[in-house]
Amino acid sequence: MNSKYKKIFLIGNGFDRWQGLPTSYDQFKEYYRKNIHAVAKKLHIKTRVNGAGTLITPVEMIFGDIFRPQALPEEFFWNFESSIALLDDQYIINYFKKSKRGLYKLQKTVRKAQQILQKLFCDWIKSIEIVPGDSGYKFDDSCYFINFNYTDTLVKRFGIDKNSDYHIHGEADDPDSIIFGHSTHPETAFQELMEQKFVRTLDGKKSRRLQGLYLIENALYETDKHVQDNIDELCEFMTLAGVHIEEITDIYVLGHSFSEPDYEYFEFLVKATQMNCDFNELSPFWKVQNLGLERLNEDDLLESIQLNIAYAAQHRKRVLKKDDLSFPKAEMIEKLLFGQTDVYTDGNGNIHKKDTLNAKTEAAVQKRFLMEQAFRTKEVIEELCMLKGIRELPSDCFSILKAAAYMDGGHSPRNGNAEWHISYFSDEDTLS
Repeated sequence: MNSKYKKIFLIGNGFDRWQGLPTSYDQFKEYYRKNIHAVAKKLHIKTRVNGAGTLITPVEMIFGDIFRPQALPEEFFWNFESSIALLDDQYIINYFKKSKRGLYKLQKTVRKAQQILQKLFCDWIKSIEIVPGDSGYKFDDSCYFINFNYTDTLVKRFGIDKNSDYHIHGEADDPDSIIFGHSTHPETAFQELMEQKFVRTLDGKKSRRLQGLYLIENALYETDKHVQDNIDELCEFMTLAGVHIEEITDIYVLGHSFSEPDYEYFEFLVKATQMNCDFNELSPFWKVQNLGLERLNEDDLLESIQLNIAYAAQHRKRVLKKDDLSFPKAEMIEKLLFGQTDVYTDGNGNIHKKDTLNAKTEAAVQKRFLMEQAFRTKEVIEELCMLKGIRELPSDCFSILKAAAYMDGGHSPRNGNAEWHISYFSDEDTLS
């Protein structure tokens, strides 16, 4: 049976701003500054005031200059989600020192910063009131909405059926569902940084520097949007709602800024709505099963550990484009790990890693992520089978979309690429 849905609308923040709602990150900045003290107090988190009279919380310390904390710059809020990934790991570790007590304080401070941001952001979303009314615009029943906003503007002002309005990042009336953050670190924190079963300092002790890196890696993982997980859930919900991606003829983008954290969503939808798309090839589950990523011998495993450690150690240079601080013991470990072929010492005795290592580390981390994601994708497929009453899928079903077609008794083949139509709201637009 064919689906009634022929069009997908991707709703971004500009759509709510077009409706006069105070949803810009500049307005979140004002909410943050007005409510930060009360929220910190409610969470029983200690604050202080610097010499300039600015309130300093763990947020200002972790996401600002930890040695000279001050009010967060405007850029932090203008690029709020991306800014959360800009942790200066080396500076933070250097501040807390490399002791058990220092690592404990580091972990505690990072956790408190996350708690404050989560509470403030969710409270801000909940504070946005939408007055119901007739917008004067109508969408027909062939439209399915992938809503990147947390608000129910479509329901209250456009009369959209809630079943056709999928909130990919959660909804305002359910704070636990709200998702925000960057999309730079979807893989779990590399446990070897903390355990160090294979890597020790020259005196046989664990490296506090590497343990500190683990805590920062874990913070980055916890503040990632986990886009691929959200894509899997989207595909599951579209299947349950009766959306056949093969029958979507048009995709309308309303009010999106195409920010970096959301890029993967658009990339996925572009590929999934092309002629002759093999849905399996979009799935991490298929990639792991068919590209042999799950089969690692001992040498491959050791190299993977080395490369994952190097990736974590390169965060400052890779993400912040800043030179490394000097950590002599950590540099010696890297020299032992990679040998003279991958590192070199300059005339001042400073150790540098050759650029050839960067591509290797990226590939190693991507491989680990694919293996982790494949397991989660498989779980979603199994859950969907249970909900649909399907006991067994064909052996070539490695993606949710491919499984969906089988569960529905087959979908009509795509006879053309979906057309994209893009509109956005700017300061020059006004309500009419």
